Amino acid sequence: MHFLMTNDVESFSIPLNKPDTVTAKEIYEVGLPRLLDLYARHDIKCTFYFTGTICELVPDSVDLVKAYGHEIGCHSYSHAQDKALDVLSYEEQLNEIKKAKNLIESIAGRIESFRAPALRLNEDTVKALEETGFTSDSSICPQRFDGPFTFGSKRKLKWLFAPRKPYFLSYESITRKGTSKILEIPISALLFSFSGTVMRRSPLITKMLQKYLFIEAKRNDKPVVFLFHPNECLDFEGDAVPTRRSANFFEHLFADVIRQKLKLKNLGMNSLKLLDGILASASEYGFEFVSASEYTKMYKTNRH
Repeated sequence: MHFLMTNDVESFSIPLNKPDTVTAKEIYEVGLPRLLDLYARHDIKCTFYFTGTICELVPDSVDLVKAYGHEIGCHSYSHAQDKALDVLSYEEQLNEIKKAKNLIESIAGRIESFRAPALRLNEDTVKALEETGFTSDSSICPQRFDGPFTFGSKRKLKWLFAPRKPYFLSYESITRKGTSKILEIPISALLFSFSGTVMRRSPLITKMLQKYLFIEAKRNDKPVVFLFHPNECLDFEGDAVPTRRSANFFEHLFADVIRQKLKLKNLGMNSLKLLDGILASASEYGFEFVSASEYTKMYKTNRH
């Protein structure tokens, strides 16, 4: 049984609800050290997906993570809403991904694992990932249902029909098995995602979800993939005024105002305590912790 602990590293401020240069520095100085210390205590190796923009703001953050022996992956160049891959043309996607990959590789060396910002991708993304030399993606969240609480939620409805086990992406549909060279390693979910955001909002829901996912992994040889963000390790006190990211009233109400208030729960050390419990449970259950690239190699080897 395999457990993939994955981390999206971006300069996004949860209290401000927008990318922020000060937050990028805090992630490097506080968030990452706290998180890396936790992983070191559990003696596990993880994958960190970096955006190109945070690499430009704090390039030493890549070196810091790599020094601990973790895999460096790509989270495209920008996490801005207007740069979500599923609203860009193929050429625009290719440019964003290529720009990020070249930047990250100039610091970390060769990378091959990818995750789309906000988990938003489409069929053109598959071709762009092949063109830029990636071997895996981890953006599809099968049977997760966000309702109106995320941008691009209508496009994500197709997740309800996506395979739960890893599969090679199709050029015709990202939620169907296909013949591309990109292995999709789905993020674990069942209505709710197995992620830091849900863990902090509702430890009880996460505990029930974890129990199901662990049993499923044992029965079906399906890897468990947990999604976390180093910015969740940053402390926050006081009131937050969410930045408006949509002119649509209902999108703003659900995806900005309500969702942001929920995301403010259990930040800082509380998030680390909750994550510590999940990692301890996974170790006791018998999981082997692997990176995305390690899992991809094992999967392809076993298929042949």
